[in-house]
Amino acid sequence: MNMKGSGPFTNMKGPDPFISVLLIFAFFLAAPAAMACEPALEAAVAADAANTDARDALARACARAGEPEKALAQYDVLLAANATNPDWQLGKAQALVALRRPREALPLLEDARRRAPNYEDVWRLNATVLEQLGQADAESALLAEAAAQFPASSWPRERQAALAEQRLLDRGTRLSADLSYEDLSGGRSAWRGASLGFDRHLGGARHLFAGLHAEERFDTQDEQLQLAWADRLGDHWSYGVSGDVAPDADVLPEWSLTTEAGRGLPQAFGLGLRLRHASYASADVDSLAGTIEKYAHWLRVGYTLNAAKTSGIDDPSFGHLLHFAHDYGAGSRAALIVGFGEEAETVAPGVVQVTDTRSVSLNGLHWTNAAWGITWEAGWYEQGDLYDRIRVRVGLEHRF
Repeated sequence: MNMKGSGPFTNMKGPDPFISVLLIFAFFLAAPAAMACEPALEAAVAADAANTDARDALARACARAGEPEKALAQYDVLLAANATNPDWQLGKAQALVALRRPREALPLLEDARRRAPNYEDVWRLNATVLEQLGQADAESALLAEAAAQFPASSWPRERQAALAEQRLLDRGTRLSADLSYEDLSGGRSAWRGASLGFDRHLGGARHLFAGLHAEERFDTQDEQLQLAWADRLGDHWSYGVSGDVAPDADVLPEWSLTTEAGRGLPQAFGLGLRLRHASYASADVDSLAGTIEKYAHWLRVGYTLNAAKTSGIDDPSFGHLLHFAHDYGAGSRAALIVGFGEEAETVAPGVVQVTDTRSVSLNGLHWTNAAWGITWEAGWYEQGDLYDRIRVRVGLEHRF
């Protein structure tokens, strides 16, 4: 019978050479995993279950190959025969940590450390487990003991320093102070300001802020008390409420209240809204601002539209801000802000006026370490046809 040209496989081609190469390459990549625990050692253990040397070597081979469950099974058998062997206690603890079960590893490491006080690897892993469990006080005490036990080793002191910094960052309580100076055109008297603030971290994203601010403008001085609260709502929303009071103020609002909300959006966008009412001696100003922001690699780019209504003035005013910011380190940042449009501002004691404005400023916060930071600002502001201002500000931030 002539079978040529018939049958279901007649038109099949030979294997594609490129696919064949990929299959061979995939086989060799998979081969180490398939032979992860070394068949020769597995055979030796199967032939002699009491051969602890072979079982120990098999457990280590499984751990090296990224098979912590298989390593754990071997260490369980070994420790059933000798529960006080520090090497096996360490090996089992390493497998448990790899399996994200650090709480089970902790008693093994503490016992091994008591039995073999000079076993440095046990101390290292013990510190790591305490860190993973969030037991900062116990970790700090252990690192102090390790520094005395191993004076030639640098890791206990390095980890102590890192732990101290992390605890500062986690607490997040900050004290801030700054001074500002603004030089006005036309021979007018300079403006001066000073602020002192206390920011208390209350856990999670909750913050309570209290501050004092003094401002000297047009040869008169106002003092202001500031309070603020900030928190999160769920995974995406944040909000804040702030207010200030300056009794008998001439240039600052006598009081103001601000509410803010922000939300993270897909594609690294963010949205912010701010509503503010400010009551001056001669006028009230209500404003609504919306901000859209985009995170792009190392840069944040944003735009803010501010709409304000001043009592006694029929038409609302609109101002625009473009901001470009770079975040770096643990909370450090630098930003460029460009502003233009209309703004309601105190242009003389007791006089609030809407003028065309333009501004360019640079500002930032640089943390020299976890405890100390420097705030700075430099900018140029044009207040319509009235005057120009050159502003500089420097300050200190302290975490404790």
